[in-house]
Amino acid sequence: MYSASVLLLASAVCFVVCFAWQKLCKSPAPWLKQLDILGRPGKHKLPGRAVVCGGSIAGIITARICADHFEQVVIIDPEIEDPEKPKTRILQYNAAHGFLSLFVEGARRLWSNFDAEMIAAGGRFNVADTRLHYSGIPLLNPYHDYSPGQFPRTLNMRRSLAQKVLYTRLLVSSNVTRLAGTVRGVRATEHRASIQSVTVRQLDGSHLSLDDVALVADCTGTTQAGLKWLKSAGFNVPQDIRSSYNANISYVTVCFTVPPELGVRLPIPTALLNTTTVYTYLPHDDAQSPIVLLLNVDNNMMQLLFMDTYGHDLPRIAVEVLPFITGIRGCKKPIPSWFIEVIELLCEHGNPSFDAIKNSLPTGDLPSNLIAVGDASLQLNPIHGQGFSKAVMNGMALNFLLYAVTSNSGVNCLPRDFSARYFKNSCHTMNALWDATRLHGKVISIVSRRVYSFNSQTTDHPVVYQWMGKLKTSGVLNAGLNVN
Repeated sequence: MYSASVLLLASAVCFVVCFAWQKLCKSPAPWLKQLDILGRPGKHKLPGRAVVCGGSIAGIITARICADHFEQVVIIDPEIEDPEKPKTRILQYNAAHGFLSLFVEGARRLWSNFDAEMIAAGGRFNVADTRLHYSGIPLLNPYHDYSPGQFPRTLNMRRSLAQKVLYTRLLVSSNVTRLAGTVRGVRATEHRASIQSVTVRQLDGSHLSLDDVALVADCTGTTQAGLKWLKSAGFNVPQDIRSSYNANISYVTVCFTVPPELGVRLPIPTALLNTTTVYTYLPHDDAQSPIVLLLNVDNNMMQLLFMDTYGHDLPRIAVEVLPFITGIRGCKKPIPSWFIEVIELLCEHGNPSFDAIKNSLPTGDLPSNLIAVGDASLQLNPIHGQGFSKAVMNGMALNFLLYAVTSNSGVNCLPRDFSARYFKNSCHTMNALWDATRLHGKVISIVSRRVYSFNSQTTDHPVVYQWMGKLKTSGVLNAGLNVN
């Protein structure tokens, strides 16, 4: 029989553990500190050029951050000259996008007039309620955790328009210049400690060398050109660098024009007019049916998204939309009749257009001034809509380190372990995103009794590819810095 003192000690230990656990669970996430200083310049700017390779959303965010910390910023992209021209090199340019609140909060810190610019372009800031219906059953949202009117809000807007606005605002910065072309390679310093120049192939076929390079940011998205640059410059890049899985995902975005006279006819419940999405259907078993959601975006436009992982034939023309939705089986609760009526009216009078998409770190020898942002660092399954927020999270990690450097008046160059620190800083949040989407796929496969293939070494269809290495398992990055 235990003595009273032993029981008392055990009770005290349990109390301390529970108290500590509650404090840990309630403690703010580390990246909140990074968010607080986003958009805040240091005491001085670093000499030399920050070269941003890629002009999509990751490139725009990275260039904006670098403008606070470097004397010169050059953003390079072959389609950068005309912001009004559609971007043919971006796979998801016209696809439906969900902007998580983190992206909005980050963008507000980088551009003080972010809200006004987006509203002027037709965007809307709505309650961040995605109206999820799991097999037709609505999921509750934590409105009770917020004061009235304080529920997080986010942006409703097409990606193509939002990106154009941000790009236009970026060029207002006096130390940011654009260069139309494609980065063809980099040249290392004598001992491969860093990158000293970048070679650009311009639109006329001529080559230009950018010297005095302080930082190189690979923002080339799914092209992930940074690997090729490192290899050609003589850096040692391991063969098993890729960590990937095949999400086998396809999706179709249907875009509708909704003039006021059509909008008043749509039987959308009043309470849903100011939410992020009007309605979202999630199947309990996506082997039976795909995800379907309707978004209220900008300038009298609406988007209907179909997303599928098991090879269903998604609608490609207007007459296929309504039969596809009404043919969904396995609902615990039927899709509401008002939603069916809304889709019917949109297909008949909304001039629908279709956009279909099918998706089918080295140790030691890492240059000190090359980083990767956005899809060039990590490609996620798009099912969670995390792409823009992921770029902001990379940007916060970058800004956090640059702010520490530029706030010290005696420092005029990046430290030798800058790249390693950047990837270490990013690894916890990026690994969490990678694990979550990978595990999501595994859970779905168990539910549906389908075989789900995962191979940590495969280089085929790299939906997820951290080209600076599997930060959890690689052990060491540059200068003996342990990231385990």
